[in-house]
Amino acid sequence: MTALVISEYLAAAGYRISIARTGTEGVHRYVAERPDLALVDVLLPKKDGFDTCYSMKTTEHGHHAPVVLMSAIYRDANQAAEYARDYHADGFWRKPLDLDVLVERVQELIGPP
Repeated sequence: MTALVISEYLAAAGYRISIARTGTEGVHRYVAERPDLALVDVLLPKKDGFDTCYSMKTTEHGHHAPVVLMSAIYRDANQAAEYARDYHADGFWRKPLDLDVLVERVQELIGPP
């Protein structure tokens, strides 16, 4: 499931979306745009999702929105979730996600749009 599919589905559900193509860009956008939630794929160019999450959650910029890591490469979701917590992630979602479940999970974290 690509960032474009996820973003279009969440936008259709009423959420405002911003996409970063690299981990470095994601950290910059997180600081500058102060989103309510960051969904971060583990496989990102220049800075992987784990390091991106860690930078988002530990940088002293005064913004502390939830950051959820996502990936399809881990077979053991529990182990991946534990690893994600080591990087201060607020959750780990295994892809592919049913898009309706995705919206439900986003609503659980930040409420309706």
